[in-house]
Amino acid sequence: MTRPQRVVAVIVGVSILLADQAVHACPVCFRIDDADVRSGVYAAVFVLLGVTSSVLGGFATFIVRFVRRARRHAGAESNTAS
Repeated sequence: MTRPQRVVAVIVGVSILLADQAVHACPVCFRIDDADVRSGVYAAVFVLLGVTSSVLGGFATFIVRFVRRARRHAGAESNTAS
């Protein structure tokens, strides 16, 4: 670890240790006593996980199709060159 990285790590560590307890969680997450709020937070988390999974799945599908198409194109070029 370089010197600037150590300085940043120490500053962040001291800031976390000296921070007030209220900084560690928002009021909604800190005390979820209401059932409606709890169900809303859970639904939001699942929706965000679903959206993230869908986007990552779309990127993975695009990359797999792109690689297959490149291999097929490379194979067609080598057959016509011979």
